[in-house]
Amino acid sequence: MFQMDHSIQDTEYTPELKDSDRLHTLYVVNDMLKQVEADGLNINLILPRVLNLSVQQLEAHDGSIIVVNEAQKVEYASLTSGNPQANQSEEFLETIMDNGVAGWVIRNHEPLIIDNTQTDERWVPRPGHITSSTPWSVICTPFSVRDRVIGAITIHKIGVDQFDAQDLSLLTAISNQAASSIENARLYEASQRQLKISALLNEASRVINSSLDINEIMQSLLSQMNDFLNAEAISIALVDSQTNELVYQVAEGIGAEEIVGLRLPSSQGLSGWVMKYSEPALVTDTRLDPRFHHLGDERTGYSTLAMICAPMIFKGEVLGTIQAINPIDGTFEQEDLDVLVNLANIASTAIANAQQYARTVAAESRYISLFQDTVDPIFLTDMRGRIVEANRRASDMLGYSRSEFLHMSIQDLHPDTAVLPKAKKIRSDKVLMFQSEVRTKQTNPIPMEVYAKRTVHGDDQLLQWIHHDITEQVELEKMREDLTAMLFHDLQSPLGNVISSLELLAYEIPPESANSPLYAMLDIARRSSRRLETLIRSLLDINRLEAGQPITEQTRVSINFLADEVYEIELPNFDQRRVHFLNELPENLPHVYVEEDMIRRVLVNLVNNALKYSSEDQAITLSGKVQPENNRLLVSVSDEGQGIPKQYRESIFEKFERIQSKDSNAKGLGLGLAFCRLAVEAHDGRIWVDDAPSGGARFNFTLPLAKA
Repeated sequence: MFQMDHSIQDTEYTPELKDSDRLHTLYVVNDMLKQVEADGLNINLILPRVLNLSVQQLEAHDGSIIVVNEAQKVEYASLTSGNPQANQSEEFLETIMDNGVAGWVIRNHEPLIIDNTQTDERWVPRPGHITSSTPWSVICTPFSVRDRVIGAITIHKIGVDQFDAQDLSLLTAISNQAASSIENARLYEASQRQLKISALLNEASRVINSSLDINEIMQSLLSQMNDFLNAEAISIALVDSQTNELVYQVAEGIGAEEIVGLRLPSSQGLSGWVMKYSEPALVTDTRLDPRFHHLGDERTGYSTLAMICAPMIFKGEVLGTIQAINPIDGTFEQEDLDVLVNLANIASTAIANAQQYARTVAAESRYISLFQDTVDPIFLTDMRGRIVEANRRASDMLGYSRSEFLHMSIQDLHPDTAVLPKAKKIRSDKVLMFQSEVRTKQTNPIPMEVYAKRTVHGDDQLLQWIHHDITEQVELEKMREDLTAMLFHDLQSPLGNVISSLELLAYEIPPESANSPLYAMLDIARRSSRRLETLIRSLLDINRLEAGQPITEQTRVSINFLADEVYEIELPNFDQRRVHFLNELPENLPHVYVEEDMIRRVLVNLVNNALKYSSEDQAITLSGKVQPENNRLLVSVSDEGQGIPKQYRESIFEKFERIQSKDSNAKGLGLGLAFCRLAVEAHDGRIWVDDAPSGGARFNFTLPLAKA
């Protein structure tokens, strides 16, 4: 590793020399970390070097380093023996995190000195280690990065009272220096794993989707799986829909020949459980999992010790399962299961397509009868678009005889839609879907949803056109548009009259009656009317912005002024819910160039949304800062509620999307955030949600700054 001069003994020198020696140590640590980072941020190099150097400088016997993830699960462990995982079983590491010194230091964010391991219950000796029988001294300090503890270093020394405050100060300084490098190496290692996984999934997707042969697809999938999982055996089972059983189709590794053909009912085994409940499963010890069934082991003669299994789901239906058993190195981790799930997702579509293709080939003999008896019009054309066949339903619905169809082109039925050029470009395993009005012989055109697909009939390449009547859907859509128009226009005028009348009534009430119940009722009516007016304006804006119409009334606006207005508007709600409002916008922020009323409603929606998910005595914070690099103002609205789960952080900005929570009584149509997204993006801005510093949700959006 590194050659250090350890001839200086603390007991022979003054405190000044000891401080000098320790300062030299920190210089050596810094140089070492720079060298390791230059060599490629290999965490398996950093950990033993930091550990060995610390042991040497503290003149100790040995030590260990534990690095944890955000869930405080051990990711890396290193001993002074040189083997990163020596004697560090998963069970022992869990014990250390639950009851040991390193776990205590990580949880409490504090260093620790144990003067006698025999008298401190926090000391958990390694099995077979000398500390099990004799008293030792232990010192442990955390690795801290940005207020988060990412691990701890523990140093052991024979005897009692072997460490003092100066030793603790030195080890703390070393761990503080090394923490950033360890975190960077950990993140780099994670990024490399993700790159490898992405490359694996991309290659798997390319290979799997390049064929319609189901056996070729499954065999390719097994090869891609084994490149990453490195398991003793992997297999794929497909669902027999007739018997509701899993049938093992292909396998590699130990017992592969014996397992192929095995039928497993959905009520048996871990794979049967995955099939039944459509959920993946990770089992590190099959002896402890009641779901595991030994039917496969009895057939192959091999023991399954650990297993991961993922369902292949296509359009909500389980097509089969993928399973891997007995990792050759280490244990199955959640990351392995995630990769298996992604591979299953990729394979499901390809297998579904392959199964559909196989069914099409098998059913070719019945094609003519099915073709004629279907409820939808179907046409077959050559690649030039000339109709070569039409079923009875096509004649019944469109009024042309079969002989008339045979003298027509598909373009004659779709005169207003250029369908043929697009259809010629589709691959044999793809379907082109579009909507068009189809011309009839005597009646009005019929709105149709058309599915075009390339097919083979004998030696000829044909295009199949399946038409589905969507007259009812079109009528419903027209009704929806009429209803929207009514909301936009018919409600605006009477509502404006109501608001004007309420304002006039307010002027008629004498000042001495300002606190009367009559005035309070009038104020409630005014506020409710304005809120309804805001909703209608938002609906109108959503329709206008979705249609691509630009905003036209941008002016210079003070965001501080808008914040004061929003607080005044929402003040009754803050008082009613007993929630605090914190305006942390810096004074004299530069003006933004926006449509004032639209951005005011964006702020109202975000604040009102935060109020819905806030409890008594919680706070809603409005903050902002200038982004000079892109000439934007960043505005944030934070609450202290439950926050937004990551899986919903994109969808909540879609219309009619709401998060259903059993702990929340929030109501709404799911239009407020959709309006916010459209309004902000119309100003060439961006809106997103992340975690607030206080633990709730923080909605952020950017707006263009006004020119000076």
